Amino acid sequence: PVLEGPELELTRVSRTHMGPYLCIASNGVPPSVSKRIVLIVH
Repeated sequence: PVLEGPELELTRVSRTHMGPYLCIASNGVPPSVSKRIVLIVH
């Protein structure tokens, strides 16, 4: 899924959601910027 906006809010996450997520920022002008986020649930 594609989400737009400055924030990503994850609610009610569990261990099944754990793992890497890739955030890609693009405003239509190259280059796009990406950041890998690892979600860890204790």
